[in-house]
Amino acid sequence: MNILVHAKNGEATKALRSFIKNQIKKVEKLGVPIRQVQVFLENIARKDSDPHRASVVVDVEVAGKKKVSVRSRAYDLYQAVVDASQDVLRQVRKQKEKNLTNTRKQQREIFRETEE
Repeated sequence: MNILVHAKNGEATKALRSFIKNQIKKVEKLGVPIRQVQVFLENIARKDSDPHRASVVVDVEVAGKKKVSVRSRAYDLYQAVVDASQDVLRQVRKQKEKNLTNTRKQQREIFRETEE
């Protein structure tokens, strides 16, 4: 799995990059083949009290022509990364379960046709 980190306003530190990689690696535990992950970071210079000053967009390319894109905003970049990774995990799991359900339906239909 290839993880690319892009920062719009500023540079992503090594600590932030390793934190992002650790969060995104949780998606690998689902057993879904992932080609590439792109993470776009943006820290907007607004007031310090702005709750949406950090923005993270995560694009995950799953094998099989599927792409999951998630956007998260929070006060801190780390919190935005956590929120985005949880959303990605949820959406990839949803696609995996959908594919499993469809294959099981197809297998049931084939089995019923062979019985008749």
